[in-house]
Amino acid sequence: MSGSSLLRFMPLAVALGALLATAGCIVPVNVTLDPQGHPAYSCGIPIDARVTRVIDGDTIAVKTGAGREETVRILGIDTPETEEHGNWGNEYEGISDPAYLTTWGHLAGNQTKDLLKGKTVTLMTDCMTGERDRYGRLLAYVGVDGSDLGSLLLGGGYARVYTEESFEKKPQYLMLQSGAQAAGAGLWSAAKTAESSQKSPVSIAFVQYDAPGDDRENLNGEYIVLASDEQVNLSGWTIADNSGTIYRFGNVVIHPGDRVTLHIGPGTPTGTTFYWNLSAPLLGNDADAVTLRSPDGKAVAVYRWGK
Repeated sequence: MSGSSLLRFMPLAVALGALLATAGCIVPVNVTLDPQGHPAYSCGIPIDARVTRVIDGDTIAVKTGAGREETVRILGIDTPETEEHGNWGNEYEGISDPAYLTTWGHLAGNQTKDLLKGKTVTLMTDCMTGERDRYGRLLAYVGVDGSDLGSLLLGGGYARVYTEESFEKKPQYLMLQSGAQAAGAGLWSAAKTAESSQKSPVSIAFVQYDAPGDDRENLNGEYIVLASDEQVNLSGWTIADNSGTIYRFGNVVIHPGDRVTLHIGPGTPTGTTFYWNLSAPLLGNDADAVTLRSPDGKAVAVYRWGK
């Protein structure tokens, strides 16, 4: 072959070489890989996927049309956790009982299973939101049978709007949540009931969760303060932190206007000062929660700090 003929065939050879080099590594046109090796999808472009597992009310596992497996966190909503230690705090307006929220966490998971199990869904990311959360899960709206899953869960009272992030459907989702709250739908029925229930006279007035100096050297610098509007015998009442460590009160009477202080470390109790007698710090400095329960196990007060 002459030199000129060889030059004419070089572009074709280069193209064939590139084709062979990419054989067996086919990536859809709208998918690239991010620095962590995750597929990076084009926001606003639908992605067809088959549901392989429902993890909980707001998280599912899917396999996309390209054969990629993804864990998807449903964008814009939050359902209660399925373990009690995950349901501390005040994310659900007017509802602070972790046990109650845990029950609804399971109900939300069952509802999502009923709606999605074995189905093909449409995923869509949002240009206003990061594509993935800190766990690497894909953040996406989920379309099923012509409906938006987030809207169905919010309208049925199985979820709240995840207001901590910005996303395009937030105004629409907030309206759906307001409607569910007004109707007392799903988990919001507790908030309606709580409006007419008797408020506990005992409350958590203050928590000193960050002891001065080294927490390990100043255990009693961590403490919890209770207050009461009326005379109450605290026998059988308990306090627990987010890890589930429990302190149970004995025959202790708190009077109106009094403060009862519970220190984390060791000590000798007096009339209004008590000691958990732990040998290590308990309360998280960055984030944690403590819950006060009456003798029947009902959560009557939650004090939370951090995220």
